[in-house]
Amino acid sequence: MNKILSILLACTAAGAAYGAQETGQAAKNVAIDSVVVTGARYASDIRHLPMSVAVVDRDEIVRRQEASVLPLLTEQVPGLFVTGRGVMGYGVSDGAAGGISLRGIGGGSAAQMLVLIDGHPQYMGLFGHPIADAYQSMLAERVEVVRGPASVLYGSNAMGGVINIVTRRQREEGVRTDLNVGYGSWNTLQTEAANRIRKGRFTSVVTGSYNRTDGHRADMGFEQYGGYAKVGYEISRRWNAYADVNLTHFNASNPGEITAPVFDNDSRITRGMASVSLENSYDRTSGALKFFYNWGRHRINDGYGAGEEPRDYRFNSKDRMLGVSWYQSAGLWRGSRLTAGIDWQRFGGQAWNRFTAD
Repeated sequence: MNKILSILLACTAAGAAYGAQETGQAAKNVAIDSVVVTGARYASDIRHLPMSVAVVDRDEIVRRQEASVLPLLTEQVPGLFVTGRGVMGYGVSDGAAGGISLRGIGGGSAAQMLVLIDGHPQYMGLFGHPIADAYQSMLAERVEVVRGPASVLYGSNAMGGVINIVTRRQREEGVRTDLNVGYGSWNTLQTEAANRIRKGRFTSVVTGSYNRTDGHRADMGFEQYGGYAKVGYEISRRWNAYADVNLTHFNASNPGEITAPVFDNDSRITRGMASVSLENSYDRTSGALKFFYNWGRHRINDGYGAGEEPRDYRFNSKDRMLGVSWYQSAGLWRGSRLTAGIDWQRFGGQAWNRFTAD
């Protein structure tokens, strides 16, 4: 079991773009760009951040109707590349896809390209690689991508950049239910149902999805079940509390390269996430205290090549990661910002080979 403790202290002073209005000058309506949190850990106009940040909002996510946010990011974020395996799904283990790189840095390691959900690290707690099939569109309100190093704010894992999936919230009063179903080639099915409620100070979001495909090659099937639930309560005008849970299970088959096929390379993966957060937002300061717990259960048959004997064992693993994050940001004077915080993480697990009966 490993532990990580990092302390964040960052101060930025910059001449923000305040428009000077001369006497008698006519007032103008100016469109305000997206407000993001990933680049500085506080809500900020994207134009005032000292790094390159891209944002993909919910409207674009809904329009594309992808089960995962990653295919959309490769189209919308310059310099971001994700290896693909076929019609749907990425899988894990040898020959799997889902390696994420940004400006040439990253690949299959979370040590260079960090994926977050609401600011919480999301990777396999034992081997440290990203789990691409856990980054589902159904839970995303928007996705913020920092193109470049962000280690001051998020630790050494963010050398190449950061992908932060900001989860959904219901902002309008009332109840709304959505159902999306799609069917296509190779027996591909995508479904998603969502229910959102806002009543007074209480909000909730519950979503579920089922996706599957036979793939465009033999032995390339993929099947995924997912569920997400989030509840929130507005304690006061300045304080909010949230709790959420996300569960994903997927079965993936990998046929290997066309010139070097692999047989019985199958994975059964379950990933879970839960978190609780307390947030505050004042005129000159904002911050949050967050607790999170991630876990995974992997069962993998690495398969065999042509002319080889089937493997007499199956790889098994359990991993977990828990942590606490606190940060507070304040504007000390016009054009400045001081952000301080502490992140504590503990991660690890166990892996073993389970031999099959003779």
